[in-house]
Amino acid sequence: MKYLFPAFSLHVLCSLLCPVQAAELRPLPYPRSEVIAGLEWTSEPRVYPDIESDMHWQTWGTDDALYSVDGDGEFRGPGFHFASLSRITGMPPEHRIELVTQFKELRIREQAPAGMQRYLCGPVAVGTDLYVCLYDYDWRIAGKDVSKKEEMLAVDRYSKLGGIPGIILSRDGGKTWSDAPRKDTPRFLGPNFGNLQFIGFGPGYTRVPAELGDYVYAISNDSNWESGNHLYLTRVPRDKILERTAWEFFSGDPSAPKWSKEEDAAKPVFKDPGHVGHSDMTYNAGLKRYLLSVFSDTVPHLETATVEDTKTWEKRTELQIYEGPTPWGPWALVYREEPWGGPDHACYLPHLPAKWLGKDGLTGWMLYSGDWEQNHYPKREYYGYVTRSFRLTPKIPAVK
Repeated sequence: MKYLFPAFSLHVLCSLLCPVQAAELRPLPYPRSEVIAGLEWTSEPRVYPDIESDMHWQTWGTDDALYSVDGDGEFRGPGFHFASLSRITGMPPEHRIELVTQFKELRIREQAPAGMQRYLCGPVAVGTDLYVCLYDYDWRIAGKDVSKKEEMLAVDRYSKLGGIPGIILSRDGGKTWSDAPRKDTPRFLGPNFGNLQFIGFGPGYTRVPAELGDYVYAISNDSNWESGNHLYLTRVPRDKILERTAWEFFSGDPSAPKWSKEEDAAKPVFKDPGHVGHSDMTYNAGLKRYLLSVFSDTVPHLETATVEDTKTWEKRTELQIYEGPTPWGPWALVYREEPWGGPDHACYLPHLPAKWLGKDGLTGWMLYSGDWEQNHYPKREYYGYVTRSFRLTPKIPAVK
């Protein structure tokens, strides 16, 4: 298999060792980890050939494959489409990616209410069942006329979260689907839970620590796709995912966790105003810690931004990886990188698939994407499945 190996500078090492560059980085709201000393990349980025897509929400199936819901792009020839389900087998760098479906029979976009742009996020394999969440970006922003191209692009860059309209289910590995919402279907979850990613555990949602009970857990940022303010946490019994009344929302704090049936009672489990994009959380069984991956544009996105303001976005992104003892924290910083991918790339939406973590929890592969902004990055080298290996350095004494 041929991979692209784009040139990569030493900015990562410099960000850790050079006091001048480090002083230029914005302060973060969380302390350094006392458990994990840091992260180092152990390979160059690898871009899987012949696929252009992004987002790559993923879950680990009982067949030992990852199932990934992808965003806009092309998948080996079928042409541009806004949603695809792919099946990833093997371990990087020898993994294989195959298209399962593009959901065309569900007519997902046609069923979105006026002013909404509908996509797919949050796949989760529970046993042999495969669920996928639908989510809406709300293009109804005051003062913006999306019939005009420049204003439409500005609204698209902001991508305001509109909520989860529904969750679809497949019992045959993604071949057929049920429970697709229609235009008049009541919204399942609101904007604060408008872009779900389920916390990664073992295949088919196994290997969940006993203290978490028989639930499935998911996180979401708020506000907009790339620079929200908070991260929220929700859960649902694993056999009641399609029952809206069964969902609960984290409403406590790290020292006193509580759950509420009321969505409006939810309290954030992570805060970094203007710098919480779509995020990912994975349980690292080897270290018995949760790894939270957060990215954002370095320029916070504002709904009130002018068209000219929005043209300054997506030029530089930042990445932080945090660790914590529970899905609700408390969080501590393991690693940061800015600009993420170096000056020639704008990477986004990091994932740390549980399947790709080593047994000791110290090694693994990240899955991410980037360079969607065609005017600024005409080569779009990272617009696809990008993988990169890493190693975590534990602090002494060793993790118990």
